Amino acid sequence: MKKLTVIIGLLLVAALLVFVSCASAPQSAGESKGSVSPTTPTIPTRQTIPPGPTSMVPPAPPPPVIVVERFSSGAPPPVIIALGEQLDTDRMIVRTANMQLVVDDVPVALDRIAEFAQGFGGYVVSSNRWGEAENLAGNIAIRVPAENFDRVMRSLRGLAVEVTSESTSSKDVTEEYIDLSAKLHNLEATEEQLLRLMEKAEKVEDILSVQRELFRTRGEIEQTQGRIQYLERTSDTSLIEVYLEQARLDVSFAADKRSVRASRKIQFTIRQVAGGFEPYSYQWDFGDGNTSTDRSPTHAYKTTGSYTVTLKVTDDRGNTATETREGYIFIVPGWSAGITASGAWNGLVTFGHVLANIFIWVGIFSPVWIVIGGIVYWLLRRRQRRKAK
Repeated sequence: MKKLTVIIGLLLVAALLVFVSCASAPQSAGESKGSVSPTTPTIPTRQTIPPGPTSMVPPAPPPPVIVVERFSSGAPPPVIIALGEQLDTDRMIVRTANMQLVVDDVPVALDRIAEFAQGFGGYVVSSNRWGEAENLAGNIAIRVPAENFDRVMRSLRGLAVEVTSESTSSKDVTEEYIDLSAKLHNLEATEEQLLRLMEKAEKVEDILSVQRELFRTRGEIEQTQGRIQYLERTSDTSLIEVYLEQARLDVSFAADKRSVRASRKIQFTIRQVAGGFEPYSYQWDFGDGNTSTDRSPTHAYKTTGSYTVTLKVTDDRGNTATETREGYIFIVPGWSAGITASGAWNGLVTFGHVLANIFIWVGIFSPVWIVIGGIVYWLLRRRQRRKAK
């Protein structure tokens, strides 16, 4: 009986130990799951940002999770940045236009277009004026708010005598803008993580490695920001480039001699023909009944006098310009024997008239001359007598 009691006691003790070990098994298992072996890598947790509110952009699949890993000795586990946001933005359209206009006066048109740009809240990007051969031309580029694009185009058409060509184009940069914004967000997050790593780094090689990554990331951030700003500016304003040709003609001419003898040839040349459209035609009127259609004619006048010269220029589209110079050419008599003899006789007659005038003056004033002569003679005789004594 005593042996039976001992055996029952041992069985109860064994059962109690088994019960205690079963009760403590879940806790030890949980603790073993929490422990990390030095050779076992930590699996990072992925963080997902829920998508933002929908916009005018059509729904697209969420972008892939971008994992940015930076390793160094003693560094924290890899950093994971998940981008799932969609930007709430309107469509971004870049509109440009090119126009070729024929205007009455290029300088005046350039000023008017600049006024249009300022009046509609824009500005002038560039402006040039030049002369090609005998044509006066120019171009101007302006930027105006996108909402005023159509009104500015109508104003420019109203300024022209003729619209030679016109073209417009539109480019949707919304997708590029969204991509750049997401890229910028990721780069800024990466830069923030790199700054944290910089604070924790202790070794020189780790610090230099993180610095290089910071410089590279900062460069990409600035480049991306610049592109974003460019897209914002170009989508807010529209670029209009205008090429100008002048329809109004300006003409001027000159002669190599203006005062010549009769029968001497005079060369007429065109100083300038500005505006219009080549080829040009020319009509000269020399004022003595003779005309010419040459560009640079020569002409000899037969009769003395002054003459008015007129030049009329017509371009390929019928535009005309006229310059008239009143009394521009003076013709004096040419040489001949009769004219020379007549001139000599006239000179002799003139000389005779001068001599006759002298004699008349001497005759009229003769009493005066006699008195003066007598006084002078008496003074001279008196002086000689004094010397003789």
